[in-house]
Amino acid sequence: MFTEGGGSLIKLVDIVAGYAATLLLAALARNSVPHRNTSSVNLMINEGNAVVIDWGFAAGIFDIYNELSHDESENLSQLLDLVNAKYSKKRSAGGYVFNETTPKPGRLGPRRGAGGGVRGDVDEFGRERRSRPHQRKPYDRPNRGPRGAMHAGGRGGSAGRQDEASDIESRLSSLIIKVGDKNTPTLQNNLEALSVVLEKDYTKHERTVLRTFRECVLELPWKVTVYSTLAGLLNAKNNETGGKVVSLMHQVLRRELTKGRWGSVKVLMRFFALLVNTNTISASTLLSMIDTFLKPVATDEGSDVVVSVSGNCYVYIAMSTLLWAGHALKERVPQELDRRIQLVRRYVDEVAEYNKNNSLAVVFHDAPPKGTNALASLLDTLGAVAAKEWKIDTIFSPYEMFASEFSQATAHELPVLELPTDLAPAAFHTPSECLQLVLSPSDQTVHRYILQDLITDTVVQLETNRKDCAKYILQIHGLCNEDICSVMTTAQHPDDADPETSLVFEYILAEVVVSTLLQLPDSMSREMYYTALAVELRKAEPQIMANVFETVVDNIVARLKSVDVECINRLSNWLAVYISNFNFQWDWAKWESVAEEPENSPKRCFVQETLLKLVRLSYLDRIKSLLPESYAPLIPAKTPSHNFKFTMQAMDERTREVSVAMGKCLKNKGTADQAMEILQENYSQWSDIDEDTRQSLAREMLVEHVLLLGSKTFSHMLNAIEKFLPALQRFNDTSEAKLQIAKVTEDFWLRHSQFFVITIDKMITYRVIDSAAVLKMLFDLSHVGNWCKFYHWEILRNTVNKLNLRVAQLRSRLDAAYAAASTMADEADGSEQQQPADTIEQVEAMLEQMVQEQKDIVISATRYFVQLLSSANGTADEMDRAWLLGRFKEFMRTYRTLIVENAQTLENVVFTAEASEDARLVFDNIRALCA
Repeated sequence: MFTEGGGSLIKLVDIVAGYAATLLLAALARNSVPHRNTSSVNLMINEGNAVVIDWGFAAGIFDIYNELSHDESENLSQLLDLVNAKYSKKRSAGGYVFNETTPKPGRLGPRRGAGGGVRGDVDEFGRERRSRPHQRKPYDRPNRGPRGAMHAGGRGGSAGRQDEASDIESRLSSLIIKVGDKNTPTLQNNLEALSVVLEKDYTKHERTVLRTFRECVLELPWKVTVYSTLAGLLNAKNNETGGKVVSLMHQVLRRELTKGRWGSVKVLMRFFALLVNTNTISASTLLSMIDTFLKPVATDEGSDVVVSVSGNCYVYIAMSTLLWAGHALKERVPQELDRRIQLVRRYVDEVAEYNKNNSLAVVFHDAPPKGTNALASLLDTLGAVAAKEWKIDTIFSPYEMFASEFSQATAHELPVLELPTDLAPAAFHTPSECLQLVLSPSDQTVHRYILQDLITDTVVQLETNRKDCAKYILQIHGLCNEDICSVMTTAQHPDDADPETSLVFEYILAEVVVSTLLQLPDSMSREMYYTALAVELRKAEPQIMANVFETVVDNIVARLKSVDVECINRLSNWLAVYISNFNFQWDWAKWESVAEEPENSPKRCFVQETLLKLVRLSYLDRIKSLLPESYAPLIPAKTPSHNFKFTMQAMDERTREVSVAMGKCLKNKGTADQAMEILQENYSQWSDIDEDTRQSLAREMLVEHVLLLGSKTFSHMLNAIEKFLPALQRFNDTSEAKLQIAKVTEDFWLRHSQFFVITIDKMITYRVIDSAAVLKMLFDLSHVGNWCKFYHWEILRNTVNKLNLRVAQLRSRLDAAYAAASTMADEADGSEQQQPADTIEQVEAMLEQMVQEQKDIVISATRYFVQLLSSANGTADEMDRAWLLGRFKEFMRTYRTLIVENAQTLENVVFTAEASEDARLVFDNIRALCA
């Protein structure tokens, strides 16, 4: 019988089971259901076999079906004739009419209009009509076409038909996107019904189907088992359609390989691995694809392996593919599977030996150093899955329900993949293990790895949309099999969830977000993305995710002494912005003891730097009001301000005269020339000092007053530097002069690190000072004992990054100049070709100069680091040295490409016999990391 809420019962007899019953169900739903308050209905066939269909899905399918060509809908019409003839009924007044006549082709249901037809305030499914189209979801929003295509009376002509086709395509895309969001009893029939619709109307909407399929596989990697099954069903129903889907995904894989988008490559290889289960591609085809990735790491004899950065990336993708394809390969080609497992095992063992003393990619240094340990972790997971006959039961695998259909399908062969040959070592992904930041059951390692892997892939693929990413990763548990993990957001008593006794989904989710933030040698996305994602997750589940993230942060802070210095900095930045999004609320009382620790202890520095960032994001008094009194030593006593040197009490008479004259000039909006006249007129009268001293005093006076003029806001500072730039440039003709300007700026902003960082950056931009002067200032011995200050290294990063950006811009300009010259050579001759040639020469000269400056800055910074680490006077104590060594590792990791390019020069000039052993080890590890 057919039941929906408290509605009538319509007994269906003599109806053949199968997809026709599914179609009939939705047709009946459109004619006989006044309200849709339940999520599913049951259709009983011959008092026995039940077919369960999701209401929303059936409705969506028949929205599509109504608009399709009905040349092939004869079976459906016959079924409706049968039911109408035997069981014609009418609903009560104001309800719906189950028509006594067979619906005309193209309209399954009653006509709109008078009588007992559909009411105007609800749609054909009993839902309240939406009066504001702008509130519809993106995939429901039809493309209205060109302006004027819609008429007051409705749609007209070709524009109306085009709009209807657009509606169909948008609803079709919506169905593909939504299918399999949860592991429900309706999933099997939803997939079957969707495959019927797609197969029937594929030729009309081929581009929409293929585009949506491609985007779903790439951007919803956690539903890979669903989409591989859907592709298999399409292939089983129509081999040609299935072939087009597979061919498209293979083209996408080749494109992503060429561009070095390794996250997408990994997701696509997982998709192809699961296609073997649906008999869409053969096992031999998949093995050929895997061999493409394994070939570069094996020698010609096949007995040895070659370790490299690219090899780590390729082996990681191959192992990830074998994890999901293992079950099918074990059944069909077990010996071939074992041979490839042996190869990757040899490679992983070789990597472990090669990187046994390399800790550059290790976040927690109290753990056994494995170097790049993600491969070893994945190999352990492969072994655990192999022990269970390669069955992955973490998430639901719908392909098992269609074994009979897939057994009759024809598999497709695919062209051989080609790996990119023009990618630099830095372009390859460095595998990184997801950190275990919360204790979890040791017997759940496989489930934990699978969930972490799917969440990580989703986070990477949806980087451009943090809101969608947060929405989808919170749904991933919906496809998990029963009792795999606890879900606090759906539990009646969330506080009872214990991550030490069972897998808790929210804790795994938080581990992935923070692990990807702290990933070494580089995080996969910008740091701010992970902060924004954490904010969205907490907004979605305020109480639960707030407690989860707080627990994860506490666990890291408890081990802060062993955490890499760069990761401490990243976590501090992340936490400050995260807290600022929630009214600056945090449990500060638990960290009160840090005020009693040494000033350069990791925990105290972490908390202090986080508080200073919160002051930047708010204001001092507000942050002080949120803190216990014991935090007083960690924050400024008063609002940070400048440290102007020429106050009345600190000057002699003649210096006061110059300072007062300069102050009046700048206050009265004087020009750069007027300021220079004042300096020249006053200091030229000082006959008791030489010219160099006179220039030094004038330079200091000018810089101090310009900085004072711009000290009110960042905009004031920028305007002041721009206004007096000619005067500043007259005083920066030597390297000593530039260094003095940098040091005067540092002294001026001694109590305001944020203004100091920004001012130095602007002075570099306007070429008031150069990178060499900044390095000399940063590595001056006056900073010994303060290597733990974060802003110090922020300036270093900004300086090198600005140079790198200039080099990249000049290279782009050079490419554009070559392209323009080539175009003009094809279109003209004679003197007209001279202009682009001159432009090329100019850009090449600028690029050569900038590349040399880039090389000099890297070599100089490395030399300063090594000299300080190798000298007894370079650090104040053991902790101070640990901070400096950590920053050295960060510098070498961040700019490892430039380090390797200049390795020979560094070997000859910097890493000589006088260099310390730990500095030499970092250099050797960097070269190994980039080999």
